[in-house]
Amino acid sequence: MSSAMFIANLSRTYRLVLLMTFITLYCHLSWGNEVVVPKENINYKVSVLLVNPSIENDPFWHKIEQITKHAARELSIDLTIIHGHGTRFFQLDELNKYFKENPAPKYVVLVNYPGHAKLTMNLLARHKVKVITLEQTISDDEKTFIGVPGERYKNWIGEVYFNNEIAGYKLAQALINRATLTHNSAVVAGISGHYGSESNLRSNGLRLAINENATAHLTQIVHAGWSFEDAYSKTLKLLKRYPAINVIWTASDHMALGVIKAIKTMDKKVGVDILVGGFDWTQKGIESIYNEKLTASVGGHFLMGAIAMMAIHNEEQGKEHIFFSNNQHSSFELALIKQDNIQRYYQLLRSEELSQVSFKKLVLLYNSRQSLSAIDLLKILEKSSTPKTLN
Repeated sequence: MSSAMFIANLSRTYRLVLLMTFITLYCHLSWGNEVVVPKENINYKVSVLLVNPSIENDPFWHKIEQITKHAARELSIDLTIIHGHGTRFFQLDELNKYFKENPAPKYVVLVNYPGHAKLTMNLLARHKVKVITLEQTISDDEKTFIGVPGERYKNWIGEVYFNNEIAGYKLAQALINRATLTHNSAVVAGISGHYGSESNLRSNGLRLAINENATAHLTQIVHAGWSFEDAYSKTLKLLKRYPAINVIWTASDHMALGVIKAIKTMDKKVGVDILVGGFDWTQKGIESIYNEKLTASVGGHFLMGAIAMMAIHNEEQGKEHIFFSNNQHSSFELALIKQDNIQRYYQLLRSEELSQVSFKKLVLLYNSRQSLSAIDLLKILEKSSTPKTLN
């Protein structure tokens, strides 16, 4: 073998030894020490499914969707939305269809329909998704069966709800006080939604306010099924039956606008002859207060989905659940918008998705408080907003 060939073979051998040494060293380091990639370097978004219990163009739930989407974008949450189309049967069908056609999300946020709570919770438990429920819709035996978050269903991490009875009371009290100032007494009619716990609790608040005020008289409470048209037709009948009515309390802004149309049809002055109040802070409701038609609206529950997003944000960060008292429940009081304070909050609330609110800032404000129930919704929304909303 020539010296040149010897040197070439030696060079190849040397390179092979170096390569084997490098591979051995790499494997040793890889097996002996786990390589940790900082989470912030991974483009990671937690997957969340929001189940809107209503139809796509429902005024109130559409607003909840838009605000929830805004919160999800800011908090790096991958949000998908499906619709329950207003019945427990359709909602369960849509959930089953989603799980058949898609990978299971990490979280599901939904309103649990009465009559299908067990079937729904069992389905979600089988797919091992974490669950946050909105509103307290389940009662009696069904409530006993499903229990509370974390009890029977360990994947049920919490619920977000508000006190409908107190909200109904606040609205009634504001209308009665104003009617007493201008008419010396309040002759009240109530227009509720469906026959169910949500409507009943709001109506209970109305009755409580009537019972506390000697100058107030309740004529009748009727149900209009959350419908503009039904509220319109039933108001016409109520005004013919009780001509002295000067306050009409309604369980939604959408129905309140139907009431306003009926009052105009009867050649009475809205906001003068008859005061009207509603729920939900819908865009049309806020505009109506601003234009001095609707007297007042109770709201803030359009934040339910966004609060769930902030709770999920905390869960993913490993933080304590300030959103859930006892790590289970998130109950908050709704606030009142009326003609006395509409100028202050008009720019903030007229946006469909609360575009001026920073949910990154809002989650920090929530986390700094000791309890959700102690929070003034209007003030905390204002604090988390950009300065131009304070006009």
